[in-house]
Amino acid sequence: MADINRFSSRRQRLDHAFLAKRLKGAKSYIRIAGYFRSSIFELVGEEIADIADVRIVCNSELDAADVTVSRHVRETALKERWNEAPAEVEALLHRDRYRRLYELLSSGRVRSAWSPRTRSLSTARRA
Repeated sequence: MADINRFSSRRQRLDHAFLAKRLKGAKSYIRIAGYFRSSIFELVGEEIADIADVRIVCNSELDAADVTVSRHVRETALKERWNEAPAEVEALLHRDRYRRLYELLSSGRVRSAWSPRTRSLSTARRA
């Protein structure tokens, strides 16, 4: 069985150089993100896009725009065209960060879950 590597931003910086180097060639990326923001995709979006299985568990402290894009992906069939997105989502998709989030979630290779304040991670909602 392969070793599991655990990294924490509390112990060291998890900046672009650190993550990009370790994500290159990865087969999976499983992350528990205390305060997830789609800005991670601005840093290492290309590396994450090349990984077949990405799972992210988030807490309920999510950016409203991240939730809007995620909700749209969940509610929309994967093969629908961009121009069918609601105006609110369409406006967000013009920003690289949210467009990358949309693309990665739509690909089906990146999955996320979040846990509301009133629930434990074992009952996380799936996006």
